[in-house]
Amino acid sequence: MDYIVDAKEMEAIDAYTIDTIGIPQAVLMERAALSVVTAIEERFGKDARILVVTGSGNNGGDGVAAARILTQRGYDAELFVIPSSHGGSAAFEKQLAIAKACGVKMAATCDPAGFDVVCDAIFGTGLSREVTGVYADVIKKISTAKGFRIAVDIPSGIDAGTGDVLGTAFCADLTVTFGYRKKGLLLSEGEKHAGEVSVFDIGFPGQAAEHAAPRFFTYRADEVERMLPVRRRNSNKGSYGKAAIIAGSPDMAGAALLSGEACYRMGTGLVMICTSAVNREIVQTKLPEAVLCSYDHEDPAGISGAIDRALSFADVCVLGPGLSTKEFAEQIVRQVLESYEGKLVIDADAINILSKHRDWLSGAKAEIILTPHIKEMSRLTGLSVDEIKKDMFRAAGDCANTYKCVTVLKDYRTVVSDGNSPSYMNLTGNDGMATGGSGDVLTGVIAGLLAGGLSTKEAAELGVYLHGEAGDAAAGSTGRYGMLAGDMIKNLRRISGQTNENLS
Repeated sequence: MDYIVDAKEMEAIDAYTIDTIGIPQAVLMERAALSVVTAIEERFGKDARILVVTGSGNNGGDGVAAARILTQRGYDAELFVIPSSHGGSAAFEKQLAIAKACGVKMAATCDPAGFDVVCDAIFGTGLSREVTGVYADVIKKISTAKGFRIAVDIPSGIDAGTGDVLGTAFCADLTVTFGYRKKGLLLSEGEKHAGEVSVFDIGFPGQAAEHAAPRFFTYRADEVERMLPVRRRNSNKGSYGKAAIIAGSPDMAGAALLSGEACYRMGTGLVMICTSAVNREIVQTKLPEAVLCSYDHEDPAGISGAIDRALSFADVCVLGPGLSTKEFAEQIVRQVLESYEGKLVIDADAINILSKHRDWLSGAKAEIILTPHIKEMSRLTGLSVDEIKKDMFRAAGDCANTYKCVTVLKDYRTVVSDGNSPSYMNLTGNDGMATGGSGDVLTGVIAGLLAGGLSTKEAAELGVYLHGEAGDAAAGSTGRYGMLAGDMIKNLRRISGQTNENLS
């Protein structure tokens, strides 16, 4: 996994590396500067003119060192240091003295005109106050520079934890960040101001991150293959679980179909679709592989019998896509919550019903994954949309703790939390996935992973990753405009490379 850190966690990692491990701060600063230089060398030749603008803290020291290395490598680099009445940090002052001794050109004023590259090294991740005065003036000036704009570690003026703009903030084309992704680079305005983000390893040891115990992480692509459920040669459909998809009202057959097909595509042995009888023909036509269990939505006794059959069949259950919030749907949700003891993915209309009957959720016997989007979470928790968006990690964690479940809080950066261990932030996916049926596909993907034997937390995290990856693949083939949920199913990651059981 890759950690995602906020300002306090990064400060703890940095301090442990220097004070406990014993790696000198100057070494880390040199490596950070070399990372910036590498990013420039990958994009620009020696004929490029480069302006590095710094404050007088440690982030400024990174910038000063980068200007010196660029100069030594033959670039036309110029350094502008924003005057400070308080003096600079010890590390900054040392780097500035070295730069002057090496003949780095010092600019008397900040004028980015005519430069091919403008580097922002004014404030680092520790900024917590609003930017004002000369600092704000300089940031605004370099943000509109015509040259390629690079932020050192984080765009100055962005809160490293929330992504909020602290008064004003630098707008970068590229952010070169060190060691770990900063949470603020992935959220809110921070993502917009960061541009492309490149993470460079500058030598923070693993023990430092373990000591800081970051609360957030994401997956790397090379990890995902190893996490998928194992397929074995000596197996049959009974080896890969049975899932019941309780979904689809008379007007919403598609939700059941999308969830059911996605579940099959993730390797589930058998999928039953339990839905209104008016959907029978379309389900049998569009997904003949599914086992069908239908009911007359106006017959309470028939509904109860159908739900009993579905729950008896299932190792894993999906509840809610396209179900409606009508009286018959309430009967279904209550029956499932009162009787089912397996792994249960609750989505969409079932969440909206539970927002009116939270006691059903509190008393559930199943191992539950909740998959609300922001508005559904608002209904379920009573928090406003703005309150949830302000801290999605806390909202997801509180919900997980309240209902003893895994919460998948869906937004452009989906968060997965069990309320205890570090929370997962998803980095796959794109805006083309903001389309009807996308969430139904996700429930099917998660259910398929559950049927394959993953835990609720593992299935939720990996399911969100794969769902986003499928959306990215769909965007590559169809474009983001006009993407359909079915395009995601067609592009679900193939599992051909996963590990088979060793039969020798």
